[in-house]
Amino acid sequence: MQRVMTDSRNELLWRVNNEYRKRLSQAQTYLDLLEQMLLANWSEPTAPDTLDTLRFVSQELRAVAEETRAWRHLFFYESAESKRMVQDDRAITQALSRFSRMRSAHEAHFINAYTLLYQLPRPQPELTRVPTGDLWLMCQYALHDLVTFDDYVGNIQALH
Repeated sequence: MQRVMTDSRNELLWRVNNEYRKRLSQAQTYLDLLEQMLLANWSEPTAPDTLDTLRFVSQELRAVAEETRAWRHLFFYESAESKRMVQDDRAITQALSRFSRMRSAHEAHFINAYTLLYQLPRPQPELTRVPTGDLWLMCQYALHDLVTFDDYVGNIQALH
C-alpha cells in the first residue's frame, strides 16, 4: 500500500511540475507575442500605457518562472547535474509542500496580472488576431489558467 501511495504522489509531483511550467511558458509566450504585435501595429495614444502594463505583467511572470526554476533545482531534482526527479517519499513530500507554499505566494501575482490585463482598454480585434485565435483573449485565458491552477491539482488528486 505504501508503494502505491508513493507512486501516486510521485506522479502528482511530476504532473504539477510539468503543467505549471507549461502554463507559465504559454502565458509568457502569448504576452511577448501580443507586445510585439501591438508595437508593430498600434498607434493609439493609450498604447504606451497598455505596453507598459504588458511589460510589467511579463516581468512578473519571469520572476515567478525564475522562482519556480529555483524550486525545481532545490526540491524537484535529486541533483542539479542529473536533473532526475526525486524518488524518496520524504523528498517527494518536501517538494510538494514547498511547491504548495510557492504556488500560494504566486497566486496573488497571477490575480494582479489578470486584473491588470482585464482592465486595459481592448485593442481592436484585427490588431491582435492570429491564425490560432485572438492573442488578447489568449493572454487572458492563459493568466486565468494560472490563477485557477489549484483546480487542476485538485482534479488530479481526485483521480487517485
